[in-house]
Amino acid sequence: MKLYDVFTQGKEYRNQVYALYQEAFPEEEKKPVSMLEDMEKQGKLEILAVVEDGGEGEHFVGLAINMKEPSGGTPLKGKETALLDYFAISPDVRGKGCGSRALKLLLERFAGKTYIFEVEMRDEKAPNAALRERRIAFYLRGGLQETGLFVHAYDTDFEILAPDGQVTYEQYVGFLSRLMGEEEMRRVVNPTLIRE
Repeated sequence: MKLYDVFTQGKEYRNQVYALYQEAFPEEEKKPVSMLEDMEKQGKLEILAVVEDGGEGEHFVGLAINMKEPSGGTPLKGKETALLDYFAISPDVRGKGCGSRALKLLLERFAGKTYIFEVEMRDEKAPNAALRERRIAFYLRGGLQETGLFVHAYDTDFEILAPDGQVTYEQYVGFLSRLMGEEEMRRVVNPTLIRE
């Protein structure tokens, strides 16, 4: 399995990434594609195709979109920060281990950095309560840890996970503000602390 940046070595997967992005995420959680592309041009975001190397050659199996410190940026506490903004596996290959293998590659890619994961908060009253439980269990099995941080962002309640379990609300909001600008962050993400 490989991760290809769709603006450099994985251009042929860009349309598949965008199609899966539109299909896999609720409208209220999606950023405009134009915003994603602007952030990519500024070095603040990478759009990755998850590609499996099978018997008949490589084929697209998913996407990972990371917000990240731009080159020459000022990382918090001397540690570069990244945030897994979107992660999805194509419906036709779900349940075949692609997600676990892709997560392992992502964790290797950002080893030694602060890597933030927003996951819909567990809520037994939510219409997708079982799916939320499965998602969090998937990430915990994959090596992430609970941080104890819960935020409301994009009109959704999220639990924040990280490989080392160490993220504060100030780090989370500070990172988003550095990348998006304070005004744009408030307009698009509008984060508030639920509990820490």
